[in-house]
Amino acid sequence: MTFWGWLWSTLISKAVGDGLGAEVAGRASVYLVDEARKAVDRDEVPVTQVRLRPGETYTVLARPAPTRRERQLARRKAALADRTREMERPTRRQRRAARRLRSSQRRLDRRRVGTARHARAAAREARRGASFDRVMEPGRRLVAVRQELDQVSHELDAVRSARFGAARRKRGLEGRPERVHLYDAVDD
Repeated sequence: MTFWGWLWSTLISKAVGDGLGAEVAGRASVYLVDEARKAVDRDEVPVTQVRLRPGETYTVLARPAPTRRERQLARRKAALADRTREMERPTRRQRRAARRLRSSQRRLDRRRVGTARHARAAAREARRGASFDRVMEPGRRLVAVRQELDQVSHELDAVRSARFGAARRKRGLEGRPERVHLYDAVDD
């Protein structure tokens, strides 16, 4: 028990009296004071271990805890990103069109320029190239999911910047420039 804890428990025992009730009240109050002190005077938390080379910088930005709306938007953004990634994977049809285009391009490269075979191969390659372009165009659903992902991303960024601005205003840091500490290994 620290000195301040002993002093506090002594004060409580003087106020409440002696006996089991005083002992319980003293220990409970010491516990509450210690927990309150831990909540206010938090220890430093190691964020990461990074080895920087001379000239490199590393910025750590501490944000306030996310709100419910922020967590919802973050979950929605992650789900939409997963869905976009899944929808952007090449389908069988796209892979088949790519294989056909590649084979027709190889055949075109093997033909001698100016011959009828070269003309037919060039026409086939042009048709398959157009077919490949049509197949690779994103569908309406993919376009809609991408637009929704952009919208949710912008909304999440707006909510986060508003929360960060509110935290800076609450701390009285609104007009001040952000503090950046530069540590030089030569100074150590």
